[in-house]
Amino acid sequence: MAAGLDATDTGAARDTPTLPDDPVPTREDRRWWRPHTALVAAAGGLLGALLFLVAYRGMPDDSYITLDYARNVVEYGHWGLTPYRDANSATSPLNVWLLAAGIFVTGRPAVAVGLVLVATTALTAVWTARLGRSVGVRPPVVAGLTVGLLVTSPIFAAVVGMESFLVAATLVGVARYAADRRAVPAGIVTGLAVLTRPDLALPAVVLVAVLFLARAPRAWRGALLAVAVGVLVTLPWHVWSWFVLGSFVPDSLIIKTSGSFPGGEVFGNGPLFMAERWPIPMLVVGVVVGVGAVSVLASAVRWIRGRDRLLDRVVVAAGLAGVAHYAAYAAMGVSSYIWYYCPSLALLTLCAAVGAADLGTRVTGAVVTGLALVAGVAVGNQVALGVPWPHPAVFGNWASAADYIAAGTQLGRDVPPGQSILAPGEIGTLAFGCRCDLVDQFSDRARLMSIVDSRLAAAGPVEGFLLRLNFRHAERLPVEAPDRILTYETGTGPGYPTYVIGRGAGRLVLE
Repeated sequence: MAAGLDATDTGAARDTPTLPDDPVPTREDRRWWRPHTALVAAAGGLLGALLFLVAYRGMPDDSYITLDYARNVVEYGHWGLTPYRDANSATSPLNVWLLAAGIFVTGRPAVAVGLVLVATTALTAVWTARLGRSVGVRPPVVAGLTVGLLVTSPIFAAVVGMESFLVAATLVGVARYAADRRAVPAGIVTGLAVLTRPDLALPAVVLVAVLFLARAPRAWRGALLAVAVGVLVTLPWHVWSWFVLGSFVPDSLIIKTSGSFPGGEVFGNGPLFMAERWPIPMLVVGVVVGVGAVSVLASAVRWIRGRDRLLDRVVVAAGLAGVAHYAAYAAMGVSSYIWYYCPSLALLTLCAAVGAADLGTRVTGAVVTGLALVAGVAVGNQVALGVPWPHPAVFGNWASAADYIAAGTQLGRDVPPGQSILAPGEIGTLAFGCRCDLVDQFSDRARLMSIVDSRLAAAGPVEGFLLRLNFRHAERLPVEAPDRILTYETGTGPGYPTYVIGRGAGRLVLE
């Protein structure tokens, strides 16, 4: 679909008149673009492949939740974390579908993750290069910096297998088409962004609104068309999910917003806690964010002073979209899960890349060199754990993926078929290895609905209305007592052994 969108990119926006300073693709521009597309895509895909080769053995638990859903779709035609119960806790239906396609073709879930990652980074490179061409800067610099900084980012590298690289790709895609005020393609990619994560509706709409309306207020029809197309793309799935799966949005919205981490760590102050826990990775992330923020401020100043360029509008729009997403999550007080920062980080990374490419040749070279050194520090810090690494540098699970899979595989042998097992708090990788009836709020909707009832009891009028509306068609069943209970305990002893740097030895005990 995405390739088809770019294949039709032969003119300026048809929805609104082209402004004098907006880019108008010429024959020369198209001649440049066609032979370079494959090269740009190959370079972006290569970076994704290199990341996959060092990260595939250490994917986090939530990546395996998505893989569980994808494998069950292929093997059973079933939407659930385990084969035994329906569930709706997969945050990203688009990621599940793409992984399922990869599993169907290859028969190997890990290979499917690699294929999706390579395709996603290739698409990100193509869209960022085309955006660079539109705003008048060197496409290879923009594409290389954006994708290079994403694949070396300790935050993004920590969540390989999740939807975070799709998040970056779709937001870049929205910016790319909205910059040319092409309403239909911008709307299609907006819909894909929402299918990637429902919360991407906010930054995607901000990008569309700013890039359609800031320079041409009369372009509101194009902006509305883009939003309407986005709704048409995403609405069928959400309506089906509402009636069939029992909730309009994924259940992870309820699960992941039900409280803070210990010590009062929430999304808003999460980076401070992370800087104490992982100083070098967060320093690297902070430098990229800082360069992106400076780019946004510089573009905003030029825009305010009357130097109205498309480049400045794109940078400011991406910055505002990133701030809007961060502010919304901070206001909700959700926990500081690593991947929640990826939308804002992706947008500020784009700002950094476009801003750097807009500088003079010598200054651009100096900034690119500096960012390359930062990326090198990030790579060195992460590969010091081994290649492939057992887990990424930024990692919060109780056990490595290898230990969880080994424990889950043995658990499947030890527990008779038909018995349910209460999961210890992390379920994705265990379920991947076990293929048994592991239950918790991610896999068992009866347990999920007990959390919903607790939230309803404490909710105000607005939150209560939204919760009741979202779960209007949910089936309510009593919570069944599990046959067995699996718990995590620190230290050595009887049970399935685990070990992870920073937490040390542990074990999973079956009761």
